Amino acid sequence: MRGNPLPGTEIMQPNGNSNGDPVAGPFASETHIRVLDVMGRRPSGWEIHAISEPGLHIVRARLNDGFTSESGDYIALDSGKAGPLSSLRFQDLTTEGNSVLQESVVESIKVNPDPHLEFYNRANNISLKAHAFQLLPGVGSSTARSWVEIRGSNGWIDLKDVSQKLEIDAVDLLAERYVSEMGNPGEVPCLLDLLVRVSA
Repeated sequence: MRGNPLPGTEIMQPNGNSNGDPVAGPFASETHIRVLDVMGRRPSGWEIHAISEPGLHIVRARLNDGFTSESGDYIALDSGKAGPLSSLRFQDLTTEGNSVLQESVVESIKVNPDPHLEFYNRANNISLKAHAFQLLPGVGSSTARSWVEIRGSNGWIDLKDVSQKLEIDAVDLLAERYVSEMGNPGEVPCLLDLLVRVSA
């Protein structure tokens, strides 16, 4: 069951189709995967569970013959190590994959920090009573207002600056929100769609 994509699942070849042409689809802009877990594939071979970059999709892929991999590996999709990507539901992650998911998202944010910094610099009111900062875990209205005051008109130069000025872990807070959205695809607003996948 784990070795084959579900019916209707979108699949793409990392470097295009057999003619070398680009393949459209949800993973057309993905360039790397960050391995969460590797498991046996029936009747033979190995399957990778991973998050893709830059779009932060939870995906699965066949590990091509002659290659090895383990949790934490960072694989370029043009390396030939992995087969086509297909979607993997959050609830189908293994225990190991789930346990390292947030840490892996943190590492992905650090690799491509600009869209995530943009959230802190541009976040605004999303309704008459709520600010976008309140989408982050544990942030209430008074905290959101204080962050807006601290940000001022100049904003922050990088995520480290955000963390220092607000006395938080800016990367970890966003990663926690992203993982929550991965587990609840209907969550609205979805920061993954608004910040990450819009430019992926």
